[in-house]
Amino acid sequence: MTNIHIVALVLLVVVFAISLWRGINLGLVAIPASFLLAVLANVPQKRIFASFPTDLVMLILGVMYLWNLVRDSGLAELIVHQAAAMSRGRPWLLPWTTCALTACICALGALPIAALVITLPVALEIARREKIRPALMGIVTIQGGCIGGLSPLNPWAKVVAAQAAKGGVTLLPMHFFFCQLAINFTFALLAFFAFGGAELIARGRIGNTPSESASGADSSRLALTWQQWAALAALLGFVALVLTHHDVGLSAFSMGVLLNMAVRADPRKVIADLPWSMVVMISGILIYIGMLEHVGVLKATGELLQNLEQQSLVRVGMTYLGTLMANFEASSVVVLGLVIPVVTHSLANEPSALLASIQLALSATSIVVITASPFHLGGGLVLAELHGDERTFKDLLKWTAALTLFVPLGAFFI
Repeated sequence: MTNIHIVALVLLVVVFAISLWRGINLGLVAIPASFLLAVLANVPQKRIFASFPTDLVMLILGVMYLWNLVRDSGLAELIVHQAAAMSRGRPWLLPWTTCALTACICALGALPIAALVITLPVALEIARREKIRPALMGIVTIQGGCIGGLSPLNPWAKVVAAQAAKGGVTLLPMHFFFCQLAINFTFALLAFFAFGGAELIARGRIGNTPSESASGADSSRLALTWQQWAALAALLGFVALVLTHHDVGLSAFSMGVLLNMAVRADPRKVIADLPWSMVVMISGILIYIGMLEHVGVLKATGELLQNLEQQSLVRVGMTYLGTLMANFEASSVVVLGLVIPVVTHSLANEPSALLASIQLALSATSIVVITASPFHLGGGLVLAELHGDERTFKDLLKWTAALTLFVPLGAFFI
């Protein structure tokens, strides 16, 4: 590593320290840090803007624009009411319902983000109404995307299978799938109990759920108004566009504008309700990570790890690097494409196809499980829905920090 690589990493630590110390939006601190790094590394300042996450910003703003209009129409409340009624006084079932729905959509071949933009807003609306901790609802729902995302029909799993075949490693598809399912489901259970699942179960037993107390009042409001029919049409149109592989952000804006034309809304409120602080935070930190990549920090770290003699250390090192990258890289496919080839190379002499499949499942899961990071698409959607709620941000940050520290260690022991 060169001096500029070390300076870049130290600057990243300073960015987090200043943000925590003074309570300044992390993205606001990261932007001048990117400028300083560009000056020190003699990088053209226009290169800073190349790392701006345009597609991610469009996705977050588009989805929240559409969902805010759906909520204002009253349709979101009806959807949540029906979901709560189906739980029959067992609120602990609600996170697992959205988890299973997300997993099923992804298992059929949809990328997890395509499923999450559909299920997460509904899940968090349920959490708000049923007084479920948002981190619990968000993480368990996201874990459903991770489970389905590594099914044999999904592009995530196809990337792993292709790299394994290219590296001459025998991958057992069903063993790989059920192994990652067990790992991801375990993480979902841990998140469930870490963020208040036991209280939810107890609440269901004694029967004092918010949905029960409100069910009588809401039962007469199930007939849709014309505004709600318009919102439903826009929502179904959005789902259809996303599931047919159109851009999520552009699809959301298109359906949102059509709905906005049909349903009058205060234009100032429409703009004010968008999660601008969340956009600034994610954009700023991803601009800095883009600068880290441009000056060669990530490449130098990867080369350093590949030069290790013990193959188990190579695997754990690359899994750590991949997990760190996954915290900030919007596309898990990209990180899988970078990490899995090195992992398969380290498994070239592994005689057991079962152990190789388990190892690949662990490495892949270590990367995709970070989708709940507040700087990733999944965690970003959770925070956008909550307008950057500080408690939820800290919950997601602690959760993904713990996963980043401990999950890759499994690659060393297997």
